Amino acid sequence: MIYIYNDFGGTHTTALAAAYHLKKLDETHEPTKNEILNTHNFNKLVYKDRGKLYFHGKDEDGNKVYTMGRGRSKILVPGIYNLIDMLIKEEVLAEKIILSNTSPTVPFSMTCGGMLSRWLKIDFIGVPLLVIGAKQAYQDIVNLVHHTKQVANTSNSQLIMLNNK
Repeated sequence: MIYIYNDFGGTHTTALAAAYHLKKLDETHEPTKNEILNTHNFNKLVYKDRGKLYFHGKDEDGNKVYTMGRGRSKILVPGIYNLIDMLIKEEVLAEKIILSNTSPTVPFSMTCGGMLSRWLKIDFIGVPLLVIGAKQAYQDIVNLVHHTKQVANTSNSQLIMLNNK
């Protein structure tokens, strides 16, 4: 099985979701500033990285976990979904794939922090806001990961797109 967590930039909630999924972050407590800032790809990706898949590791069941930023595009994820669907129908791809949108977990402080840090390069204001946002979103991200895994494990569909509204 392949999990692909996606959001606008692919560098904040997606990175945290992948870390919780892979148990690199402990879901039983709010993450520390250090844990957040040391999460793979957290606040490291830039505009040109959108649309790329980033491998984060394999979970305890051997499932691969990826993240992706989609930017403002409303067609990137549906396009990927349609491509995967075609590959499944052509019997080129046999693996189950789950696309899970982490955007609903993004708090306002993380949106502001991301804009300040990634776009305007004002890290001394943006990064603290991102840390605050990651702490605010912690339980929502953990819940989203649990929901994503639960749907993946109970659905008979080979291709699943979760908008997580």
